[in-house]
Amino acid sequence: MSNAQISSSFPREPKLEFLKQITKDFSSEREVGHGPFGVVYKGILQNGQVVAVKKLVPTSGVHDRRFQNEVANLQILEHRNIVKLLGSCYHTERKLVEKNGRHILSDVQEKFLCYEYLSNGSLENYIYDELSGLDWNMRFKIILGICNGLHFLHEERSEAIVHLNLKPSNIMLGDNMVPKITDFGLSRLFGEEQTRILTQNVVGWIGYIAPEYHYRGEISVKSDIFSLGVLILEIMTGLRRDLNSRDISSKLLIDRVSKNWTKKSHVESKYPSLEQQDLLQVNRCIELGLNCVETDPKRRPDAGSIIGKLRGLNHEASIHRIMENKLQLTNEFPREPKLQYVEQITGNFSNECEIGRGSFGVVYKGTLQSGEVVAVKRLLAVSQTNQDENFKNEVCSLIDINHRNIVKLIGYCYEIQRKLVESHGRYIFADTRERILCYEYLPRGSLDKYLYGAFDELNWNTSFKIIQGICQGLQFLHELQRPIIHMDLKPGNILLDDNLMPKIADFGLSRIFGEEQTRTLTSNVVGSRGYMAPEYYYRGEVSTKSDIFSLGILIIEIVTGLKVDSSTEDLSSKNLINTVNKSWTKMPQIASNYPTLEANCLQQVKRCIDVGLHCVRTNPTERPSVGEIIGRLDGRSTYPSNRASDFAGTALVAAALAGRRSIGGHQLPHGHDQHDAADSRRRLDRSCGSHGDSREMT
Repeated sequence: MSNAQISSSFPREPKLEFLKQITKDFSSEREVGHGPFGVVYKGILQNGQVVAVKKLVPTSGVHDRRFQNEVANLQILEHRNIVKLLGSCYHTERKLVEKNGRHILSDVQEKFLCYEYLSNGSLENYIYDELSGLDWNMRFKIILGICNGLHFLHEERSEAIVHLNLKPSNIMLGDNMVPKITDFGLSRLFGEEQTRILTQNVVGWIGYIAPEYHYRGEISVKSDIFSLGVLILEIMTGLRRDLNSRDISSKLLIDRVSKNWTKKSHVESKYPSLEQQDLLQVNRCIELGLNCVETDPKRRPDAGSIIGKLRGLNHEASIHRIMENKLQLTNEFPREPKLQYVEQITGNFSNECEIGRGSFGVVYKGTLQSGEVVAVKRLLAVSQTNQDENFKNEVCSLIDINHRNIVKLIGYCYEIQRKLVESHGRYIFADTRERILCYEYLPRGSLDKYLYGAFDELNWNTSFKIIQGICQGLQFLHELQRPIIHMDLKPGNILLDDNLMPKIADFGLSRIFGEEQTRTLTSNVVGSRGYMAPEYYYRGEVSTKSDIFSLGILIIEIVTGLKVDSSTEDLSSKNLINTVNKSWTKMPQIASNYPTLEANCLQQVKRCIDVGLHCVRTNPTERPSVGEIIGRLDGRSTYPSNRASDFAGTALVAAALAGRRSIGGHQLPHGHDQHDAADSRRRLDRSCGSHGDSREMT
């Protein structure tokens, strides 16, 4: 019987006699754990299934509130990484008790919580003793699972739950060591508009309490993030906080990790069997844990961005392994091929080998002796200085990057030759520069051909995966130790492989930031009309949020099929954004534009529209990070919405799917907007599937 089946058959409010029966009257042989607030027993049902029964120890009225908190907060929670509460029992019985040396009759309350049973016990049994018990991959999965559970509590509910007691003993391990957060006795429930509260009753576990909570009684979701940071550091290092210390916020542990575990040599000595890509994951997780325990709660990340970074690390490591098997071509191709070699494989840059051209260069198909094909980009000599700068940017940005959603640069050529050239009607000898970039070859070409051209292969499932892939590639660039700002995201710079996997290309305009740098100013504003962030165009301000604006336009184009008008002065696509706000934000409008999609896919479409519109906000500080975008696309967090209108919208969608045209007098949209959207999308299959001011425009 599964946990779900036990949950449905187990009494929501079991009687005390029933609990005594399944625990052998709470016998010591059935005891499986205990803590300051209660003892946990194994309860065996008649069918042989096992549950965990927590008997709370009698204490003050605060304990009554703990019990009410845990019942109220847990009984509504359903998540893979949250322990499932099956039932609760509150029993009052009049008993003879001793008080002040006398025996009197008094009402005695007994409180019990019944949970799914997790035979692997708590995380505390596995993570200490210098990394014994769990290998690195399992530790990483446990961290990710805890973060997923915490994200659910903080951001996926209308009212956030702050746990306030995250520690290893409150992380239970299920089948396959799946972590589950438990013990919600100290938790606080936040209203939709509430972000922090103050309390005079500070209760928690020494070593995991956030400093602002301990010293000022200030509670927010960032209180849990601090505890999570300590937890991550313990899982990563195997170190235990000093149990005898009055070190309220684990300062000794944090200082020790900062001193030793940020050194590559120390990490390698503690994880001697790991490969380089896994060691990189370890280092990044240590950095993430230290970021979570910042004294200032505002500097701590939220659970969604932590998950985005962890998934990026996991993805990054897997890509390293894939690249080891798939980069034989890269290894064989010369890193700095000679011009003569490039001329040979492209037929001396013949017209027959040309496969594309843009503002900065022409791309040729290069065929090697083995029959393998590469893409050769020959930069045009438009502006001597700019071309050298663009060439340098692209080489520096791409040469050592391996990511499934970034076009792989496999070689480059820079040669100066003295040639006879015509100048003002005369032939003279002059130095000519050849700047050539060699990439992996992607025969499908660029995304713009599929959005606006003659190709009709993009169903919604594929479109959504393309959006996710672009976001993952951009997240990789933005979260490098020295972040890369692409500065020219548009459909023409997104290439597709054989499986229509997107790859970000053309890094000629990119900027590389220093480790501590977050924004810069420039007087040389260059970019593509319609995709440039307003603060970049008008003030020359460059940051990762510049790319987020372009990404928002890109997402909107992919979802709606509408196209940026590059022939107008609408530099930041204001007209496009207004059209989408007017015609694509309500579920009935979306359903009319995607008439064959199922309800879950229509929700994906709506999430994409919401994300796209948030990305193109005028104020860059209001735009989300890529990690937050990925979380929202995955449905792990949502934007505030009008629940009543959403409900009505869902009803209308249901009507559309059932082939009806109205519900309760509400007519589904049809007519002009619907036909325009259908024409602009040019999609055959809309089914979801089985699941100085130098300003240059291009």
